[in-house]
Amino acid sequence: MNASGVVLAGGRSTRMKFNKAFAEIGGKSSLQIILDKFNTVFSETIIICNDPELYAEMNDKIYTDVYPGMGPVAGIHSGLYYASSDMVFVLGCDMPFIDTRLMGFMADRLEGYQAVVPQVGGRLQPLAALYSRSCLPVFERCLQEDKLKLVRVFEELDTLIIPETELASFGKVEEIFFNVNDAAALQKAQELAGRLL
Repeated sequence: MNASGVVLAGGRSTRMKFNKAFAEIGGKSSLQIILDKFNTVFSETIIICNDPELYAEMNDKIYTDVYPGMGPVAGIHSGLYYASSDMVFVLGCDMPFIDTRLMGFMADRLEGYQAVVPQVGGRLQPLAALYSRSCLPVFERCLQEDKLKLVRVFEELDTLIIPETELASFGKVEEIFFNVNDAAALQKAQELAGRLL
């Protein structure tokens, strides 16, 4: 589809004790699993990270944050900033089980909105969401005003929230949005990999 896929790989991975983008699941790194999915779905794939040299072999479009050290709001802003498409799907590098059909479903719903975001367990999933590049000025302003909570940013966007009942048609919601962000989660991910990858 004519859209940009953006993987955010700039987190500190404090709970994992090593760079979670390289957590191995079913013989591949979490990041590589996501890149393989993105390359089949999107017209371009971008990695936003702090250490471009670590990812040089994996992708040709690798950028660092325009506003360094300001967390996920800055990561999404950078993805929107560098994307060449008007439609941008943003995903954290620790969510390897995301469903490609869900990405298409969300893309079909973007018209008339600035963002399409899943809601799981009553919480928005801004790091597995679709954005229009028209969001860029809002993210820019939030960064300049030091508003770094993603939930606050969504208060300013015209957002379509996808409820869990709709997400469930793509599989077990807790697996689709599973975060591989510590050693226990990595072990669980390796158990899930056989069935989900």
